[in-house]
Amino acid sequence: MKRLTVLGLILTLFSSAGCLFGSSVAPTSYTIVSPVTEIFQGTLDVKGSSSFAFVIGNPDPLRITLASLTNAAGAAVTTNVKLDLGVRDGDVCNSTFSITTTAALVSQYFQVATAGAYCVVLTDPGTMTTSLNFAVRIIHS
Repeated sequence: MKRLTVLGLILTLFSSAGCLFGSSVAPTSYTIVSPVTEIFQGTLDVKGSSSFAFVIGNPDPLRITLASLTNAAGAAVTTNVKLDLGVRDGDVCNSTFSITTTAALVSQYFQVATAGAYCVVLTDPGTMTTSLNFAVRIIHS
C-alpha cells in the first residue's frame, strides 16, 4: 500500500513537471459583449401595423417581449396582437417568426440569432376595436 502511494506521488510529480518547465498554452481570447436593450413603443391602430428595425452585432441570444399593451386610458388590455420577427432587406421585413400573443413579462421569442439586420412588426390580426399603446422590449448584443 505504501509503495502505491509513493508511486502515485512520483507519477504526479513527473506529469506536472511539463507544466512547470516550458510547456505553455496560449490563453483563448474572448470578447465579452454587454447586452443592448431597445424599447420599441408607439400606438397600434385598428387594422394597422408598426415596425422597428435593429442590428445585432454578435451571434448571441435575442429576446423579444411584448411587455405592455394598454388602452388610451392607460389600462392594461389582454387583446391579442400579431408579433413578427424578420430579417430586414432594405425597407422590407421578411418574417421568420410570428406569434399571436398578448403582453407578458416573459419573452415571446428567445433564440440565438446571428449578426445582421432584423425587424419587429406588430400588427392588428383583426381582434382590436380601438387603438392600443404598446411597448416591445428587445434584448440583444
